[in-house]
Amino acid sequence: MSPSLNVISANGLRSGLNVYFIQDGGDNRWDRDISRASLFNEENLAAAFELAKEDMNNNVVVDCVIVPVNEKHIPLTAREQIRSTGPSTKYGHAINP
Repeated sequence: MSPSLNVISANGLRSGLNVYFIQDGGDNRWDRDISRASLFNEENLAAAFELAKEDMNNNVVVDCVIVPVNEKHIPLTAREQIRSTGPSTKYGHAINP
């Protein structure tokens, strides 16, 4: 059985768009591209989730969630697969560019 892999997702506070947590050394950031998201296993997930929640407490993102994925960063649930591809309808400035 392969180890459980996860990414951390949230919504950007300003844009409302889905973003993914990236740990790069001491630099933590968020990106819209799930393929850039850091992969976490059971051993390092809790610590990373606490760091991600700090950004939620600092009003950078909202609604941090853990998303199970495969080794290619593809979410295992249909809901998260849809979210990872971006908004399904245009809204905001995308309606009237």
